[in-house]
Amino acid sequence: MTIGETGTALGTGFANTNRIIALQGAPAANYAAGLARAYNGGGYTDWYLPSKDELYKLYLNQVAIGGSWLTYYWSSSEYGAGAYAWVQNFGSGGQSIGYELLTFGVRAVRSF
Repeated sequence: MTIGETGTALGTGFANTNRIIALQGAPAANYAAGLARAYNGGGYTDWYLPSKDELYKLYLNQVAIGGSWLTYYWSSSEYGAGAYAWVQNFGSGGQSIGYELLTFGVRAVRSF
């Protein structure tokens, strides 16, 4: 789904998530941004799908953060005008482009 321009920089994931949800609509549990927003870990409700650069920051700090990690995670940063978005590889650190109908992990974050 083409949603228009989304940010890739640190601090843009929250706005990206809001834009995706506004355009995608219900049911929110059927797409990455909706799943991230629906998460309520720690009793907080301000979770969002991180941008491309926010996901890379998570990759760099995954040991300090702890827990288990999947290999690939969706970002909220769309790539171009088609149905593609940036994906973060937590094994190699590389970033690539994924077709939005593929299945990858969702890692919800709060502002950092």
